[in-house]
Amino acid sequence: MSFPDFLRKTKSRLKVWEILSDSKTPLTARQIAQKAADGEKEKGVWLSSVYRALEAFEKAQVVNRTLLKDSPEALYSLSETGHHHYAICMNCKSRTELEGCPFGEHDHLHTVDEDFMVVGHVVEVFGYCKDCRKKMQKNEKK
Repeated sequence: MSFPDFLRKTKSRLKVWEILSDSKTPLTARQIAQKAADGEKEKGVWLSSVYRALEAFEKAQVVNRTLLKDSPEALYSLSETGHHHYAICMNCKSRTELEGCPFGEHDHLHTVDEDFMVVGHVVEVFGYCKDCRKKMQKNEKK
């Protein structure tokens, strides 16, 4: 996915976009700032600049923001086109796409009641992936 034409291109935004594009899992703002600093001769991207870039991306609806239960930091990933639902591991932050939609296959607008019209939805399910569950079980036996 390429950087959106309708957003102003800054060094910070381009770096944050590149990191999110390359990541297979959602990242926190701190993780993004750390990845920006890795391998750089100069300082990477200030954490405040990462937050500003993520805020602009969120406002433009090109990034997804996920809050995990009992976690003070949000996770960010690029928005994908189409209809997707994910299971997110609360330990390693891996993301697995779920099959089907719990709301049915509705590509049109639906009205919940007379006061509110739904135009889209995001479904995220939280738990632990197979690998993390194995590690947890191994630690419990010790």
